[in-house]
This record gives sequence, structure tokens and C-alpha cells, in this order.
Amino acid sequence: MGSKLGVSSRALQAGAETAFLILGKAKELEAQGKSIIHLEIGEPDFDTPSYIKEAAIKALSKGETHYTPTPGIPELRKAIAERTMQDFNVEVDWKDISLTVGAKEAIFVSLATIVEEGDEVIYPNPGYPAYEAGIRFFGGTPKPLMLKEENEFRMTSEEVNSLVSSKTKAIIINSPENPTGSVLSKDDIRGVVEIAKSKGIYVISDEIYKYIIYDGLKHHSPIQFDSSMQNTIIIDGFSKSYAMTGWRLGYIISPKHLTQPMQKILNLITSCPSSFSQFAALEALRGGLGSVKNMVEQYTTRRKALIEEVSQVEDISMVKPKGAFYGFINVKNITRKTNLDSSKLASILLENYGVAVLHGTAMGSNGEGYLRVSFANSIENIREGIRRMGNAFKELTSKKA
Repeated sequence: MGSKLGVSSRALQAGAETAFLILGKAKELEAQGKSIIHLEIGEPDFDTPSYIKEAAIKALSKGETHYTPTPGIPELRKAIAERTMQDFNVEVDWKDISLTVGAKEAIFVSLATIVEEGDEVIYPNPGYPAYEAGIRFFGGTPKPLMLKEENEFRMTSEEVNSLVSSKTKAIIINSPENPTGSVLSKDDIRGVVEIAKSKGIYVISDEIYKYIIYDGLKHHSPIQFDSSMQNTIIIDGFSKSYAMTGWRLGYIISPKHLTQPMQKILNLITSCPSSFSQFAALEALRGGLGSVKNMVEQYTTRRKALIEEVSQVEDISMVKPKGAFYGFINVKNITRKTNLDSSKLASILLENYGVAVLHGTAMGSNGEGYLRVSFANSIENIREGIRRMGNAFKELTSKKA
């Protein structure tokens, strides 16, 4: 008999998030004494606001260290429902809100609940890698919508409609978007929802960056055009807006017919999220958006610094990000002149010039020719990082000349 000590094909083809691999490599170089500017990882550099941390400490002191119900404590789920009402003037049943271990688990569980073998799921490319990886993991067929720079990387309803087929199960949207910083307009969102309703398919809306938005723009959600919540699955969380990445707390707002199946899967995976994280998140919501607005003000200043520095570097350009905290820098002239792809370019920048960035293809095949930088960093680091990048490009292109 042959050995059965192999690895499942599902595990072998599971995709990992490249930003964490680059972070690991950058940390190794730092341990060797090298100076590294970190522009690769997508997390706020701010500390979690003190009032949120104090709520967690208080919860721990009171003995809130036990299991909670699988979908989370009712108080927090009700507070999320109230905030949703304030944000979108749409009433949701708090019982259809399920807390998750980060928004990443929310994406995974949403796909696990709806995707059958062979189902097609439309998603943005470049986009957050967990979408494509999750679709494949559950036997679905990823259908990338190739975002275009000339369209400010927006995902228009016309483009979505062109990809819909009889096999389409869902459309994933992410606004504001990682990695491009694009923001979908009200008409974009309405158009996608109308397609979903007419075709009887789902819209999975990842809104993790919804409060990190600039230039007076307003975030719009599919929930505004699907108040009955038949077609819409909302993914959100506390990581980005409240600088709570390490707390690992996200949530799903689901159509009623999906709530119980989702909660069964959540129970199977993690039983429930961390109890004291939930009490901290409750305080985050009760505390309002003051701390979020302060962070966004600083991101606005940092974005300005990034735009200034990129404009000083020859042969690169960047669409002004309208949300989130990423710049998606077009380096196609550099890759053409050096015969290096964006992955190799990112490796050289890290190893030889001490600046850690994410190559565009880490966010999908359509990211070739781009580098993603996070401006969730100090102005000094942003300026120094882009200057190092500029020096690198000057040296690399002069060698090839």
C-alpha cells in the first residue's frame, strides 16, 4: 500500500498574503543591522486609542475571559447595528451580525457559505489577495475584473456586467480599495447592486477602509440599495479605522437566510472571537469617530507628502489615492528600461536600498508594473523611502543605458 502521508491539494494551492512574507524578510535584514524603511505592510502605525485599551483591561479585570456566543456578545452586535443605521440610514437586524476573528475570517466564511464547485466569483484585480485565494480554496472559479489606471482603478457596473454569466454566484467589491486607493461612486455601487438583484447573485462588500476617505468624498455601501439585505453581504471590522489590527476582530452583516449557516462555520473554525477584544470594540463604537478622524487628518498630510515625493522621481507616477492608506505607484517605465518585473524590483529595493514595498503582482496579475506603498507611516519615513526608491531607479536605469 502507498503512503497516505501527503498534503491535500487544497492546502498546497492555498495562497498566503505576500505583505507578511516581505515583512518577515525585512525584519531579518533589520536583525542584521540594516536600516529598513517599512512601506510594505497594510496597518496603521498609530497605537490603539487609550480608551479602547482601557475597556479591554477593565473587561479582563472583571473576569471577561470566557467563551462568548459564537456570533459575539449581543451588546456589540447591537452597537454595530446602531452604527450601520447612523452611517447608511438602513436598519439591520443585530441577530444577522456575526463577529469574526478579523475581516479576513469574514471573507473566508462568506465564501465558504455560498461558493459551490465551479461557481464563478467576480473580484477586483489588482485587489486584496484573500479574495482570489478564498474563491479557489472552495472550488470556485475566480473571474478577475481588471482595474484600469485610466479609470482611476474603479470597478464600474458596465465592466461587472460584461463578466456576469450563468455561473456567476457573487461579485466582490472593495471600496475604498486595497491596493489602489480607489473609491467607488454612488452610481457604481447602485449599478452593481442592480445587476446582482436582476441576476439573483450576491454582492460581497468589503468595507474595512470605509472611514479612511479623503477630499470630502462619501463612502457608499450596497446596503443603501438593498435594504432588505437579500443580496448583500457586508464585511467590516475594527483593524484599520481604530488601529486594532492585533485585536483580530471583524464582522459580517448577512442576509437572514445565510446567518445560521455562517454561524455554524464560525463555530467550527473558532468557536467565538476573543471575549475582551469584543468589549474593547464596543467601547470603540461608543466612543464615536473622533480618534478615527484624527488619524485620517494625519493620513491626509502623509498622502500629500507621498504625492510630492513621487512627483520628484523621474519615470514613475501615481493616481491620487482617494481612500485607504496606499499609493499604487506606476513603475512601468522602470521595468521596461531595466527588464525587471515588479517582484524583482521590490526585492532589489529591499535588499540593496533598504526600502520595503509590495510588488503589484502580490495583489493580482494585473498589478504588474506597479509597487504598493503604505503611507500609514511617518512623513520622515515616507519621504526617505521614496527618495531611496528614486536613487535606486536612477542607478538601475543608468546601468542598463
